Amino acid sequence: MRRTVRTGRESVKAVALAVCVAVFVGGSAAGCAVARELAPPAAPTAQATALSEATHSVVRVRGYASSCRRRLEATGFVYAPERVMLNAHTVAGVDRDLEVVLGDGRRFTARVVAFDPEVDAAVLRVPGLTARPLRLTEAAITAAVVVGYSKGATVPVALSARVRADQPAESYDIYNRIRVSRQVHRFQGAAITPGMSGAPLIEDGDRVAGMVFAVDMDKADVGYALTTAQLRAVAAAGRRATATVPHEPCD
Repeated sequence: MRRTVRTGRESVKAVALAVCVAVFVGGSAAGCAVARELAPPAAPTAQATALSEATHSVVRVRGYASSCRRRLEATGFVYAPERVMLNAHTVAGVDRDLEVVLGDGRRFTARVVAFDPEVDAAVLRVPGLTARPLRLTEAAITAAVVVGYSKGATVPVALSARVRADQPAESYDIYNRIRVSRQVHRFQGAAITPGMSGAPLIEDGDRVAGMVFAVDMDKADVGYALTTAQLRAVAAAGRRATATVPHEPCD
């Protein structure tokens, strides 16, 4: 899937939203950036610190959408007790086997309690999940570490990135129906691979400054993240919600 994101200063063409950074096991990801297996970096202090702090707070999310016969895998992060934030497109249509998997292999049943297809954000309620929440920050940043799970990985990777100031971007909702404006960070230096949709931009070890939702098809190391200001309403709605909300159809 390819869509166009227009920022206040430039038109970014061939940006792969949603499906290109989620993993559809057994499906097709035609048109997406080529995935590369990445190992956790050992030397850079910022990466090592973020990976150490966030290992138990950044999770894999898996499930199955019967209506489109897709089994998918993505990244999410704990932002409140028993609550995981992730992209809406990764859980759109999922009606079976929705679960959160920690880096140590533990699995937890999850349910969608907040879902916004225009922002492309959702929240899972995960009873029994004891992972420490990461803190959302709206402070201005120029650098961050993207922490997420590449396709098939059982441990997260940490990738340093340079971050531009947040800016408005014009695109469409996850169903490509409604034109929307989002606040986004453009970041460079972190090659986002399939499975890393929903990965947090972590600053200062445990603060989340944004969430990955798109990659640039022309530049392998350029990506886009929703700002935490953009995520604020969905996060608040999901923080106390307990009932499953509609999240059909598949995107």
